Amino acid sequence: MVIDKLLHEPDPATRGRHRLRGPSHDTVFRPLLQALAGGSDPVPHAAAAGRRLAEREVPLTAALDVLRKTYSAAGEEPSFEAIRALCQSWTECTLTYLHASSCEDAGTGLATTPHLRTRLTELYRIAERHGWYLPDTHTLVITEPVTAHPCDSQLANLGGALGTVFREPEVIARLGAARVATIVRVDDHFAEHVGTLRSMIGYWPDDAEPGTAGTPRTKIWSERLPTLSDWSDSFVNDLALT
Repeated sequence: MVIDKLLHEPDPATRGRHRLRGPSHDTVFRPLLQALAGGSDPVPHAAAAGRRLAEREVPLTAALDVLRKTYSAAGEEPSFEAIRALCQSWTECTLTYLHASSCEDAGTGLATTPHLRTRLTELYRIAERHGWYLPDTHTLVITEPVTAHPCDSQLANLGGALGTVFREPEVIARLGAARVATIVRVDDHFAEHVGTLRSMIGYWPDDAEPGTAGTPRTKIWSERLPTLSDWSDSFVNDLALT
């Protein structure tokens, strides 16, 4: 029978040269098939299969097809609970991956512009919960190289400088193609911190290339945050596109 073949077929991951090919999708569902054959709860195994297939970037429709095939081998139809468990775990795993990939800019290692928007929205919620007025407690500090088309390493260095000067910034992110921004708390030392930042990255040092020493190399300024959180996305988008 098909079910006996699937239950007793050796795992391809353990069969000598076949390890190079890696386990098939059927292998992912073997614990589920064993649960069906043994009369135990198959739902946790359906959830585990959903996660593993998502990690392999298998489309959800293909995962559901293999789920149906597995149940069919046991002479059953997939239950609603098993379908839901697979879909939920597949979705959660996929969203976790997408969130992680959208948080970090690959070129600079800084946070991405979408993550900056997300963090700003979170801060508005926190401020509302605690009775703060966010534009009075936080601001957006922006740095931008004077030279056109800065490379990733230049932007990464700006991010490093921001992290050195401002203690515990909410986020340091790439803002569009040529800027780096951070959300920081406004305190009595804010102006002093900005001055320190200017001395670090605002001008070319004396030992720079001839003709550049002492000339501006980085624009540095702060932007007051919008009054309402509803305006925060367009606020960030406008600064990223400018």
